[in-house]
Amino acid sequence: MRKPCNVDPLVTQLEEPRTGEVRRRSTEPTRRQFLRRVGLTTAGLTCSDFLRYFFNFGLPHDARAFALAAGAERASRNPHYLIYWFVEGGWMGYSMFNPLDTANNVHDRLKSPSDERYRVNQYGKPGYGVYTHDNIRYGYLAEPGKDLFGDMAILSSMHTGRSHSRQRLRAHYGNYVLRPQEDREDDERTVMQAFAEVYGQPYALPNLSWHWWLSDGELNEAQYTGRKGYYHALGPIHAHTIYAGTPAKLKRLLREMVVRSQDVVNREVQRFLDTPRAFIRADENIEAVKSYHSARQIYLQLASRGKEIDRSTVNGLFSDQSLREEFAIERRDEFLTYRSVNGNKSRTKFSPNVNVQAMMTYELMRADLSCAFWIESRDIRRFDSHRTRESLWRDGKPVGQTDQTGMMKQDLWDPLHALVARLKSTPSGTDGESLFDHSTIVLTSEFGRSIHGDVDDILKSDLSDKEKEDKISSQDISQHWRVTSAAFLGGNVRGKRQFGGIGSKTLLAIPLLPNGDMDPAYHPVSGELRPDAHKNPESLIPDHGDVYATALHLADVNSHGRGRNERGPLLYIKNRRAF
Repeated sequence: MRKPCNVDPLVTQLEEPRTGEVRRRSTEPTRRQFLRRVGLTTAGLTCSDFLRYFFNFGLPHDARAFALAAGAERASRNPHYLIYWFVEGGWMGYSMFNPLDTANNVHDRLKSPSDERYRVNQYGKPGYGVYTHDNIRYGYLAEPGKDLFGDMAILSSMHTGRSHSRQRLRAHYGNYVLRPQEDREDDERTVMQAFAEVYGQPYALPNLSWHWWLSDGELNEAQYTGRKGYYHALGPIHAHTIYAGTPAKLKRLLREMVVRSQDVVNREVQRFLDTPRAFIRADENIEAVKSYHSARQIYLQLASRGKEIDRSTVNGLFSDQSLREEFAIERRDEFLTYRSVNGNKSRTKFSPNVNVQAMMTYELMRADLSCAFWIESRDIRRFDSHRTRESLWRDGKPVGQTDQTGMMKQDLWDPLHALVARLKSTPSGTDGESLFDHSTIVLTSEFGRSIHGDVDDILKSDLSDKEKEDKISSQDISQHWRVTSAAFLGGNVRGKRQFGGIGSKTLLAIPLLPNGDMDPAYHPVSGELRPDAHKNPESLIPDHGDVYATALHLADVNSHGRGRNERGPLLYIKNRRAF
């Protein structure tokens, strides 16, 4: 029996702590050092000076024929955006995208606790059931999002593991032999890094994330130093993960980038580039010419963040009052939350609330500053709603499972509605299409939650009757559970589609064929293997690796060879017109 997570109450703070804050030490020369070294001439410009300039502004116009610059321009004409929306802690899948209609034995007890199914106290009442809309069968937790089903493909047959940390890593890296405490190697990629490796080069902040790996209370910080666990710096520079943080923090970063781009080194580089022939003819500048050519070759290998950042655009970010109202942002939504898990020190994701993340995502897309976004619920373990069997009743009256309805509206449906509406109404600048037409949105969680608890092993043990009774009463009946789901939205997604289902008797996912149909060897309702039938060798139950590959496939990226994920895309998710 798994031990429930022990989660302390939230502590909130408006902004990141300043004391002990880790900051990169600047390697750029000060103005005085620079003037002393080069005497305000281009003669002493080094390769690193040019390279830093290229990183800020891209290659000069005379180099547009080079492959990388050409690739950047193609990407700008045909933009792609990837948004992962991750509900950390595990949504109750049987009441969401793994709809399962059962008796509620919180009210109607059975002789055998193993046969009981426990739902929220209101289950079976209006608004708390299993419904159908736009060809999709769903649980009440998805009711607020049913108007999005026309653009949505739902994967209802999906299994994961049952560990927060490992499954969160798999959501990032896909499915392969991944050992969290080993160093990440150069050929590994998260799904966002794999995407940004293809599309991120033209953007100033290509790959932004609002998760923080070491916020997980299960992790020992001493064991996850350097490249262990989640590692941000895999792939070329433009694929690296940038932790976005709060609006105030991200604006500070952008302003610093603008300031750095205006420093005296960059002005001298610009002067060199403005009159290249004159400097090339001057013998005293030959070293600068060599440095220029060297830096250009390095740039072509490493890529660049390439676009100028407009100061007025930066100053206007995240302060539009009408946008804040659309995303229902209040001041407290920009606070950080801290929580202790399992007796460890209080930790935070250094992130604002999800509605703030969604608004920031939209503004950064509209400003052409970013293309990849990992949105994640701010509060550590908010959805980690463990319940013991005895806690389902209080003073003899039914209490039931934790109702996640309000949390799902706040952390998913309300801000997602605002984001999708804005993306659909904002032109992408290409052929009259919208930002939504060029986006892929993935909704998922690391695992689901159980609605039962098997007591057979307890009853067969050598414990006394009193000890057995205590164990049955204290058994976790809303534990981490491998049954979960995912949903996809975007221009390349086949809307009004649902693939797979959950067995009413097995409580497990039914395997899917390569075309998305359920394996006929399994009963489509009970989920049981039919008598004398055999599983189709081509059917499988998707996992985080399949979602990883499908997200890239929907963005027109071949996932093979990008990272180590061993699973392939679910081809039936993609719109037929895109096949």
